[in-house]
Amino acid sequence: MSLFARLSAVSRKRKLELFHETMRPAPSMRVLDLGAEIESAGDDCCKFMDQYPWKRMITAANIDPRHVEKIARRYPEVEAVVADARSLPWPDKHFDIVYSNAVIEHVGTFEDQKRMASEVMRVGKRWFITTPNRWYPFEFHLRLPFVTWLPGDAYLRCGRIIRYNHVRKRYVTGADCSGIRLMTAGELMRCFSGGRVIKQRVTFMAETLIAVGELEAGKDSPACAEQTESQGRPASPSEPARSGPD
Repeated sequence: MSLFARLSAVSRKRKLELFHETMRPAPSMRVLDLGAEIESAGDDCCKFMDQYPWKRMITAANIDPRHVEKIARRYPEVEAVVADARSLPWPDKHFDIVYSNAVIEHVGTFEDQKRMASEVMRVGKRWFITTPNRWYPFEFHLRLPFVTWLPGDAYLRCGRIIRYNHVRKRYVTGADCSGIRLMTAGELMRCFSGGRVIKQRVTFMAETLIAVGELEAGKDSPACAEQTESQGRPASPSEPARSGPD
């Protein structure tokens, strides 16, 4: 297994552990997996659904009917639905938990991201939303170092010159990168103002930002906390060094 694959596996495992710690799921809880997919970076398993013990309580939503069809075939006990994360079809507080892994950076502009966040908080009583950290010095979609420290959307222009193709498993040129808008911790906090943001790190700096909304979240919980590689719960709210403003 490559170093990149090992780091991804550790990060994924810790996200799932943190999900169970913060969301406290139970057999009777309805869970929305927003943006669920079968494929992930060329892999054909759906990590959250494979690990979640009460699959009959999951509703999996994706804007692409092809993903929904694949989920329905692989997980017949899961309700698979075509839905746009920016305009969800369910009533207020329909789900006990809304889970979404690395989806919000793909929905469009910052206004689109705010719309998705508003819908998540509307239909869910709790939420657990992950996204890559804009200021981490390696872009995981493109697999390019330091481009995230460039101003504005210059990292996307670099990606159009060369980027990693996760299906072909090699670098390609001339790819369309318009479907990515990375977020800072400050932006994520503005989207999910009713919760907090946890910075999860496996290496020297937080690679992942996680918006967590809990029913009765502790009043003393910092709005922005960091989870280190050695800790199982949020630590200091201090910001890691970064190259640009939130």
